[in-house]
This record gives sequence, C-alpha cells and structure tokens, in this order.
Amino acid sequence: MSLRPGRLVRATSLLVAFSLFTACVSASTASAVGFSTTTSTDVALAASTTGLDKIQHFVFIMQENHSFDSYFGTYPGADGLPAGVCVPSPHGDCIAPYHNSNPVNHGGPHDWANAHADIDNGQMDGFVTQAYQGMSRQGISCSLIQAKCAPGRDPRDVMGYHDYHEIPNYWNYAHLYVLQDRMFSSVPSYTLPNRLYSLAAQSGGLLRLNQPKPKSLDFPEITELLTSKGIDWKYYVTVGKQIDLRNGHVVAPGSTLVPLPDQFSYYNPLPAFAQVLNDPHERSRLVETSQFYVDAETGHLPAVSWVVPNDVVSEHPPSDIRVGEAYVTGLVDAVMEGPDWDSTAIFISYDEWGGFYDHVVPPTVDGVQLGLRVPGLVISPYAKEGYVDHHVYSPASWLRIVEERFGLAPMTARDATANDMLDAFDFSQNPRPPVILAPTLQGSPYPQPLQVITWNQGLTASWQARQLTTFTEAETNLTRKLTEVAGQLVRLAGLVRGMP
Repeated sequence: MSLRPGRLVRATSLLVAFSLFTACVSASTASAVGFSTTTSTDVALAASTTGLDKIQHFVFIMQENHSFDSYFGTYPGADGLPAGVCVPSPHGDCIAPYHNSNPVNHGGPHDWANAHADIDNGQMDGFVTQAYQGMSRQGISCSLIQAKCAPGRDPRDVMGYHDYHEIPNYWNYAHLYVLQDRMFSSVPSYTLPNRLYSLAAQSGGLLRLNQPKPKSLDFPEITELLTSKGIDWKYYVTVGKQIDLRNGHVVAPGSTLVPLPDQFSYYNPLPAFAQVLNDPHERSRLVETSQFYVDAETGHLPAVSWVVPNDVVSEHPPSDIRVGEAYVTGLVDAVMEGPDWDSTAIFISYDEWGGFYDHVVPPTVDGVQLGLRVPGLVISPYAKEGYVDHHVYSPASWLRIVEERFGLAPMTARDATANDMLDAFDFSQNPRPPVILAPTLQGSPYPQPLQVITWNQGLTASWQARQLTTFTEAETNLTRKLTEVAGQLVRLAGLVRGMP
C-alpha cells in the first residue's frame, strides 16, 4: 500500500511528535529520579540530601592480586565458597578449596587470556590449570604428587583461602564496618588496565600485557576533574619497603626514593597522563606515603586521597600478606588517630584477582565483562556496623561517589552508571569513635567487640523531611513537564489534521 504525499507528511509528523514525546518523558523521568541527565548542581544537592556531604575526606587504598573467595570465602553472611566445589587440574583430578595457613602464596597468571580461561564461559573452573601452566612457563617445578611445595611455589594455592587466622584485621574491619561481596575488578586482566580504570573509568584500550604502552595518556581522569573544580587531592606513593611494626608506617628517607612518586609504573600510572606529566603543580601532588601519616596526624588530609603500595607491602604474591595487612592497618590507624576521622571514609580493595579462585561469574557492564571479584571494605564513622553489602560495584563506584559528592560530571558510561556505594553508610547515626587495631604481623584478635551505635533523632527526622521534599519537588516537576509536552503534542496533532 502506498501513501499519498499529504498522508505521508501527516504520518511522519505524528511519528516525530511521538518520538519527541517519548524523549521528553524519558528525560523528565531521568531528571526526576537522578540518572546521569542531572546537572552538577543537582548532584551537589543530592549529596546534601543523602548526608554524603558529611564526608569531607575520601581515602582510597588499592592493594594487589587477591580474589574475594581467597580472603572472605568463609566470612559469615557473605556469598562465599560453595559446598562441594572442586576445580579440575591438568593431571586429571581436581583441587577443592582449602584453608591455607601460609602467608606467602604464588597465585596464578593474570593477564587477559588467563582471566577468560579462569572464567571459562561461566564455568569458573580454569584456575588450577592456568596456575600449573604459568609455573611451567616460569620454570618452577612442583608436581601433583608432592605433599608440600615450597612457600610461594605451589600452583594449588590458587584454591587456598585465608581467614581471621592469617588476616584478623581485615576480618575485624568487615565485622566492625562494611564488607562488599559484589566488588569486581574493572576488567579481566592484569594490574595496569585495572589501575587506569580506577582513575579514568577506562584504560584507553590497554587490556593485555603484550600491548605497546604509550608514552603518555590523553584521556580524562578524575584528578583533572577535581583540579578543575578547585578540589584538593593527593596521590601518595609508597616507596619505602621497611615497615615499622610499632605503627605500621612505611617511611623512606629522602635519599632512597626510588622510583620517585611521580614516575610511571604499573602500580602508579597517574604520571603517564599528560595533564599531570606536563604540569609541575599537578605533579607536586604525587608524594611519598610518609606524607600521608603527617597529613592524617595534623588534620591536613585532602578531600580525595589515593594510597599506592609497592611490591613488598602490596600483598602481591609472593609478598607476605601479613605485612600488607599491617601496612594497611597503619594507614587506617593514622586516619583514626587524627582530627579528620569524623569526616572521613576509607575504601579498601584490590586491583585484580591474582589468579586465585572465585566462584562468582563477573557481570557485564556497558557491554564489557567486569574482572573477577575482589574484596571490598568501607571504613568510616558513618559506615554501617557488621554489614555485608550485596550490591554490584567496581572501582568505577569509587569514582561515582566522588563525582556525586563534589558535583563532577562522569567521564564515561562506566562511572555514569556505577552504583555509588551509599548503601555502606547510615548518615543518621552519630559518628562512631575509632577502633585502633594492631599494625603487626599478628594483628588484633578477631572478633573485636561491636560498638554501641547511637542515632541523632533530630537529624533522622530532618533527613527524612529533606527526602520527602526532594521527592515531592521531583514529582511536581515531572508532572509539569508531562503536562507541557502533552499540550504541545495536542497542538501538533491539530496542525497535522489541518494538512491536506
């Protein structure tokens, strides 16, 4: 059937009108409920409404190479190790998860291909085979018939898990604050792309270890946005490799700073970004971690901080995980003992899985599969107590909560759609006093006593009133916009009917 020109015009006009109506409804609805069409002013208002403005200091600590199941697979209430699992080995048998009391591990290879082999189209059964293949390529021999292999040289330890016996402080942080059991690394690959994603919500196409590395990176990253808004930040880079077990501090004398904090490495990719590389003032914000202890002690923490480890304290195999835990505890204690504690949130996670077993299939976000699951902890005077958060997160969620707090526009679809981790907080509670744990190889006994939580009842009522007001205003704005669009549609339909 063919349409006469007049009818074709009318049909086209009606289709255009309907499309405009649908677009307006979508935009109005998104604006009303706070999706990415909101302006920076809307975001700042949302921070005030949710209570996020109580957080004046964000501290992000990213360690290295452990899966969620390898650290919290037996933690009560978490989505941990399933019963009866046994992962096949290349020798025809299988290896079941087991408690590994050795603090020195080997892990498995963890490049792009290894991750996809571990995941194995959702079967999650490639870990042991990949570990054996990786050790073979390294010339390390530890056969299946050996009852024990040297520490850090056993491919079977990818199926090992630790608990409060080896990492009591991490388990205490989960017990006292928030454990996230759906925290995923950014991409199924090695350190560099994952650390780039934690800064920029992308890796500039870098995904595999054998790809050429550019001399500089020119896509946006979060410190550029912070600087543009006049928001203070620092990037603390750990250079010293001797940890003082009296306080967990790692301090390097000035003459031994190698590499310098503003030198590129896989752990520290920020200096590769052109806006940092070419600006002495921005480069001056990259400092040694000894300054973190000073800033925390004196109440001079910036609004946003990152703390970058080195190989010794990073927990990257074969480094002793107890040393890494003592180092992280020293960072947390420094904040807790300083004047900024009442307005700080500390986020702890791992760049990628390190070849260790995890049973949860990574979800797909913005058309790309996330990396394997890693531990996530949130520590704050406003954090919920003993809470296991089951929302899906990635390091883009770290970016998202900073963007929401300071009214920054997202950089990519990844951070624009990321969950913001607000579920970890209860801003109606009074700020909790700190719980100082021992920054030693033994840590503090688990479990530490829970705190008595009190709530500011007046604040709770005020917060509820603000929430109701915000929702009412959004509903009113949406109704008004829909009425305007409907009127325009009626007028447009009248014009179409008048056409020949």
